[in-house]
Amino acid sequence: MQANIFTLSGIAKRYARGDDAVTIFDGLDMDIARGAFIALMGPSGSGKTTLLNLLGGIDRPDSGELRYDGRRIDSMSEAELTVWRARHVGFVFQSFNLLPMLTAARNVELPLTLTDLGRAERERRVGVALDLVGLGHCGHRPPSQLSGGQQQRVAIARAIVADTEVLLCDEPTGNLDRNASTEVLELLRTLNEELGKTIIMVTHDRMAADHARTTLALDKGRFVDAAVPA
Repeated sequence: MQANIFTLSGIAKRYARGDDAVTIFDGLDMDIARGAFIALMGPSGSGKTTLLNLLGGIDRPDSGELRYDGRRIDSMSEAELTVWRARHVGFVFQSFNLLPMLTAARNVELPLTLTDLGRAERERRVGVALDLVGLGHCGHRPPSQLSGGQQQRVAIARAIVADTEVLLCDEPTGNLDRNASTEVLELLRTLNEELGKTIIMVTHDRMAADHARTTLALDKGRFVDAAVPA
């Protein structure tokens, strides 16, 4: 097993904007240790979300190599990436992305529909995930009957239900009040410290970043500060 869960070597990424090409990364190198909890900070357009999308296989680099546990993911087919994401990566978004017509339990179950698990095992895992986030009693409720903080905890349960090792969080507290934010951030810290989840979190909030083990600052596609223990 590799000490680094992600290794990025010479990563370049550009986007077309009209007739121009906007460079986000040009030769980015980065190692992410297994079990890290990293907060990514920086101004809008600095490359934070692009980096998250590259790590999650949602986007591909234009050049360079991106490895997960020693295996290149930048050269996988779309079908291979779909299977890889389902097994290894959970996503947590600012807007929760829960389906309003489904109960909390059914929202959590969604990633498991990509597996060959039977119904009983899927329901068992959903129960475990909801218990871990403190919502074992809310599985029957639709999102409309949950607070914002509860909805985000359901989203976290969905991200971990397949026992993925990595959580990629894009502004997970952006739509929450301070109390709910603190609850979600303490849950993420528990998942990191007690279950060994590797967490990479994009945030503009210094309080949120303080819950991570390491804070990195991006500006114009480059790290401008050394790692700062949180």
